[in-house]
Amino acid sequence: MSYIALYRKWRPLVFEDVVEQEHVVKTLKNSVSTGRIAHAYLFSGTRGTGKTTIAKIFSRAVNCLNPRDGDPCNECEVCRGILSGTLLDVVEIDAASNNSVDNVREIRDEVIYTPSRARYKVYIIDEVHMLSSGAFNALLKTLEEPPRHVVFILATTEPHKLPATVLSRCQRFDFRRISVESIVKRLEEIAGAGGLTLQKDAGRLIAKMSEGSLRDAISILDQCISLGGREVTYEDVMTVAGVVNDSFIAELADAVRERDVGKILELIEKLVMEGKDIAHFVDDVVHYFRNLMVCKISPDPGAVIEASREELETMKRQSEGFSQDEIIQIIKELSALEPSMKWTSNSRILLEVSLIKLCEDRTSPEGADMARRLAALEARVNHMDLVPRSEPGEAIPPGKAETGIKKRKAPTAAVRPHKPVGQGGGGKRYLESWSETVKELKSTGKMVLYTYLMDTKALILDDKFVGIVFKEGSSFNKTFVSKLENMEVIEAALSKSLGREVRVKCLEESDVNDGPAVQEAEEKDELVEKARDIAQKLNVPLNIIDE
Repeated sequence: MSYIALYRKWRPLVFEDVVEQEHVVKTLKNSVSTGRIAHAYLFSGTRGTGKTTIAKIFSRAVNCLNPRDGDPCNECEVCRGILSGTLLDVVEIDAASNNSVDNVREIRDEVIYTPSRARYKVYIIDEVHMLSSGAFNALLKTLEEPPRHVVFILATTEPHKLPATVLSRCQRFDFRRISVESIVKRLEEIAGAGGLTLQKDAGRLIAKMSEGSLRDAISILDQCISLGGREVTYEDVMTVAGVVNDSFIAELADAVRERDVGKILELIEKLVMEGKDIAHFVDDVVHYFRNLMVCKISPDPGAVIEASREELETMKRQSEGFSQDEIIQIIKELSALEPSMKWTSNSRILLEVSLIKLCEDRTSPEGADMARRLAALEARVNHMDLVPRSEPGEAIPPGKAETGIKKRKAPTAAVRPHKPVGQGGGGKRYLESWSETVKELKSTGKMVLYTYLMDTKALILDDKFVGIVFKEGSSFNKTFVSKLENMEVIEAALSKSLGREVRVKCLEESDVNDGPAVQEAEEKDELVEKARDIAQKLNVPLNIIDE
C-alpha cells in the first residue's frame, strides 16, 4: 500500500476529534440530532483550521444510518461509501479549477435528481471565492430555493470575495486559528502513536511556524520524521524548515541596537552560507521586533507573546535598549523590504542595505530627527570661523561666494488693530475675523482658495501660530490649501488682519479635540527658533517649508 501523508492519515472522522472549533462543532451536532438541516452552509477561515474536514464529517452525519449523538458511525453502508468515495451522492468540487458557468450549470442540472442511496445530496465546494461572477449568478437561484434533498457546503479562505447575495443565503461559520498549545498536544499524540518522541521546544517551534494551521504543523512533523530518528529535536525542525533559532535573531537585534555593522554583515554571511531563506528570515525578524514592541508597551507581554520564560526575559531586556519609535521604524523598514524580495535575485544585498540604514539613523519622528540634526549643526557652527555676508550694494571679496537659500518672503503690511477673538468650547480660541479674511481673498481674485476655505475656522494655537480647522472628510481641501504658495497668501492676509506676523498650520477637527495641535506647534516653534539662531550666526537667509 502506498504511503499516506500524516495529515490525511490523522484527519478526524468524528466531531469529537476536531481540534478546537467547538462553536462550529456544537451547532452542527445539534443540527444533526434535531434534524434541523439547513440547505446551505459557509465555512470560512484560514488554511488548515478544519473547514473541509468538518464538511466531510457533516456530510456523513446527515446521511448516516446509525448516527451517535450527532456523529456519524463510520461503519454503516452509507458512511463507508462516502469514506471510500464510491457513493456519488456526496460530491466534492474544487472551485479553483472548476469555476466557470458551465461547471455550475452541471450542478444545477444534477440537483433536481434525488440521491441514489443517501438521504441528502451534499455538494462540498472548496475555495468557492474562486468562482467567476457568471458562475455565482448561475448558482444563486439554486442556493436560494434548492430541492429539499440537497445540502450545499461552501468553504473559503476569503469570504469577503463572495457576493452579498450568496452570503445572505448561507449559515456562516468562522473558523478560528488553532492555538499553539492545542497544536503541540496534537503533534505529541501523533508522534507518540508512531513510537516517536517529540521534544517540547521542537513541538512549540512547529506550532509557531504553522501560524494556527494544524495541517501545516502535521506536514512539518511528517517531514521531520522522514529524517529517520526516533526523536524529533529542535535542530531537526530548524533543518527541515530552513529557519534560524530565536537566539540568532536576538543576536542580530543586539547588533542593530549597538549599531555594529560589522557584526550584522557577519551574521548575514552565516545566514546565507547555511542556505536559509532570506525572505522567511526577514519575516521572522519583523515578528521578533513586534514582540520587542509588545514587551516595551505591555505590562504583561507573556499574555500576548508565544515564547518560553527565558526567551521572554531576553526580549524584555532587549526592548529596554530601543525606544518605541525606533522599534516601529525598524518594523516599517523591514516590512517594506519583504515585497521587494519577491522581484529580485539580490535579496541579501537588500537586507544588508536596510539593516545598515537602520543602524545609521533609527529615529522615526521627524521632529526628533530635525532636533538631532540642528544640534549637530549648531555644534559645528560654534567651532567655525564665520565670514560676514555682504550687505546689498557692498562688493563681495574675490574668492568669496554669497551663501544662502532663497528666502521666503515675510508678509509686510500696515498694522491694524488686533481683531477680537471668539471663545470656543473647551477653552479654544477662534478668530472672529477669519470670515473677513476669507472674503478678502475672494476680493483679491483668489477664488479657488476662497472656495476651499469657505467652511473652515481659524483657531489661535499660540502667539505665532494660527490653525485652519477643516471639517472631517475634507482631506482634499486640506491638501490643496497646504501647498506652499497658498500658505504664503493666507499668512500674508492673516498677518495683515492681526497686525503681527503669524504662521499657519492646517488641521482637521479631530486634531484639535484633545489639544495636540497646540503642543505640536510649540515643539515645532522651538525647533524653528533654534534653526533661525543658527542661520543668524551664519548670516544666511532661512527658508522653512511647512508640509
